[in-house]
Amino acid sequence: MKTLLLTLCLFISTTIGAQNNILTEIEKANAAYKTVEGTFTRTQTNAAKGTTTTDQGVLFLSGEDQMAQHYNAPCNDVLIINGDDFYMVRGKKTNKFNTAKNKTMRGLRNTLLYCVHGKPSVLATENGAEITAEKKGKGYEIVLVSTKKTPRGYAKIVLTYDLKSKLLTTMQMDEYNGNSTLYEMSGLKTNGNIDAQVFVIPEKK
Repeated sequence: MKTLLLTLCLFISTTIGAQNNILTEIEKANAAYKTVEGTFTRTQTNAAKGTTTTDQGVLFLSGEDQMAQHYNAPCNDVLIINGDDFYMVRGKKTNKFNTAKNKTMRGLRNTLLYCVHGKPSVLATENGAEITAEKKGKGYEIVLVSTKKTPRGYAKIVLTYDLKSKLLTTMQMDEYNGNSTLYEMSGLKTNGNIDAQVFVIPEKK
């Protein structure tokens, strides 16, 4: 019995150590990227309606707190994070939030930034989520599972980071109601010059 318990403890310790190494490698590699630019596809699944929609756009990332998604097909949606400001255009609806004052939107802001910056462990700690990390196929798969149900949070987030560059290549966000959003990134370029205009939030007319 003691031998079995010792073996089990050793296995758990080794597994946790391997996971921590993966998470550390991903975060360290991404810290060297001052900018990231590439294309992405967003696939949204509505569980209640049984429908799926797909859109495409360009992703921009600069520094620790600037991120933009400019859609170009078939919709013209926009998402911009610039500091504490969070700006979204979804169809005919336009919203701007101050995430320093809005807890829900601050949670979404941090979720997006931590994931694209290669900091899933920080996200897990901030939200008290369970996290696992393993080498799988052509990437590192990181899974975050919520330990408490919230009205607008995510039940599970599955991230894939490229084995070589450690850049985020896919992000699947599953909601408690069964809805799911999948982002797939491609053609990613790092440390290039990005026009600051892509992070500018339009003034209200």
